[in-house]
Amino acid sequence: MTPEIHSTEAISRSNHIALHLAHRWFAFLEAPGGDVHDHLKIFHPNILLSGHRMKHIFAHDHQSLAAWFASIPDVISSHHIIHSNYSTAENGDGLLNMVVAYQAPGPSGMQGSIISYETRIDFSPSVPCFIALDKTPILSNRRSSYETSWSTNRVLARVHAELGGLTGASDSVRRAFGNEVHQLSARVAASEGSSAYDAVVSAIIGDPALIRVLKLRLIDDVAQSMPSIEAVEVIENGELPI
Repeated sequence: MTPEIHSTEAISRSNHIALHLAHRWFAFLEAPGGDVHDHLKIFHPNILLSGHRMKHIFAHDHQSLAAWFASIPDVISSHHIIHSNYSTAENGDGLLNMVVAYQAPGPSGMQGSIISYETRIDFSPSVPCFIALDKTPILSNRRSSYETSWSTNRVLARVHAELGGLTGASDSVRRAFGNEVHQLSARVAASEGSSAYDAVVSAIIGDPALIRVLKLRLIDDVAQSMPSIEAVEVIENGELPI
């Protein structure tokens, strides 16, 4: 049975941009081969990366952040955003808080945790970027089976870039969904580092609320910041139950 869904406030442009940055952050951590110099562009030069509610400082600028990235083992991992909340600070900065399910398979078994992320985003430069990011484990993740998220994060980084109107992103998804997107999700099953894959992206749009589902064909390269969209097909378009 399809649940009843009521239209809510549309996702703002700044929220789309914040989520674009978050999905890029996670995808970079999940598969080796990314360009660290390009990746540093999504962080402020004086980025503060901390843990455990700022009790531990991992990085305080690009140089120390690059060193932190270099210290992370090149292992496969996954980061599923299971909840996020966006608000705006008094000075206009974006505040994106997330609950993320993390997994990393290893020789001794599955490692995992549920992590609280608190981030602050600067929108003043031409390229929006993280000013601060804190990650604090709050629960163990006891799920024993591994669920990849790299391709999902890559797709959503691309989709949110388009919906946020970022320079350099195409507008094929935005033209299909419009500017009033209330909810968004993606289903992708490609393994880490795949060069081509399909994705199903669903959105609740408009008022009254409609559901629109797209099938995307993507070409990818882990050295690039985002995949490119080769084809877009609308596979479902209709009203939701009142």
